[in-house]
Amino acid sequence: MLRRTKDTKDKEGRLILVLPPTDIQVIQCIQSEAEHDFYDALFKRSKVQFDQFVAQGKVLHNYANILELLLRLRQCCNHPFLVMSRSDTQEFADLDKLARRFLETNPDSTTQKAPTPAYVEEVVEGIRNGENTECPICLESADDPVLTPCAHRMCRECLLSSWRTPASGLCPICRQMIRKNELFTCPSENRFRIAVEKNWQESYKVSKLLECLESIRKSGSGEKSIVFSQWTTFLDLLEIPLKKKKIGYLRFDGKLVKKQRERVLKEFSETNEKTILLMSLKAGGVGLNLTAASNVFLMDPWWNPAVEEQAIMRIHRIGQKNTVRVRRFIVKDTVEERMQQVQARKQRMIAGALTDEEVRSARLEELKMLFR
Repeated sequence: MLRRTKDTKDKEGRLILVLPPTDIQVIQCIQSEAEHDFYDALFKRSKVQFDQFVAQGKVLHNYANILELLLRLRQCCNHPFLVMSRSDTQEFADLDKLARRFLETNPDSTTQKAPTPAYVEEVVEGIRNGENTECPICLESADDPVLTPCAHRMCRECLLSSWRTPASGLCPICRQMIRKNELFTCPSENRFRIAVEKNWQESYKVSKLLECLESIRKSGSGEKSIVFSQWTTFLDLLEIPLKKKKIGYLRFDGKLVKKQRERVLKEFSETNEKTILLMSLKAGGVGLNLTAASNVFLMDPWWNPAVEEQAIMRIHRIGQKNTVRVRRFIVKDTVEERMQQVQARKQRMIAGALTDEEVRSARLEELKMLFR
């Protein structure tokens, strides 16, 4: 099979595909004093735990715990409220009902087996204690987690994108066939531990985004924008100032069924009232044509730079007629800046073949780099 890219040239050395240019810039964000104090306290506490793992020689054995520490630091860079959306330790009223649901086999299924009572008890206890388990697909703490009938927990976006069809697919853990309508969201009374609308305050990063969006709107160009984030909880927060400023927007994430997705994309392409699309990075990375937009805002860096590139390529592709302006938001002097260094390091590593021992060593060095 012959694979052609945007850089492929013909025999005369000319590009076989000519697209408008991309203008990629990094917007450096400086935290307010209150944001910095919150982040600094969180970083110091996280570094103490990381240093303990290093001293014990158990860094890679506690990889999931370390990713959880980094997750909170990265979320704090977007908005401190995101950190407050985790570790909700309330005892949910429906957990007993949830346990019974897992132990019942689906009467419509001939292959599905109920998980063992011991495993169900472990899963339910984890939810009750507010544990945020690692998604088995993206290997990060699960965002917008769903539970499968076989009692496995993972990101909604990751699971749906792993299926060959939108309606059903295999569980990535036990390979049982499951249907989309059998999934249910991990029980929670509130995604945040405080009343976010009542206590709303903009973080510097949110303020900077709103400045950019207002500037585009006032220019009268009619240009459309897509705001990418890997956390659906952050998209929830972004809706608050957009509603207050009466800025028209649409939202696209893994909760939408196929018809809803099609309707949102159609409305975004055709309407002039709603020129902003809030999109989950995982939902927008594959198989979409978003050439109606020419402004891309990447609100948080991803571990793998290829994921960000895939999202940008949904906009910068055949059919795009305008210069694509990409803005990456990075908070100065935080883990986000060091993640950029890790991304650059990964790009260099891709070019060479590494042994398993070299990969483990590189992973350890990357973690130390992030916590320095």
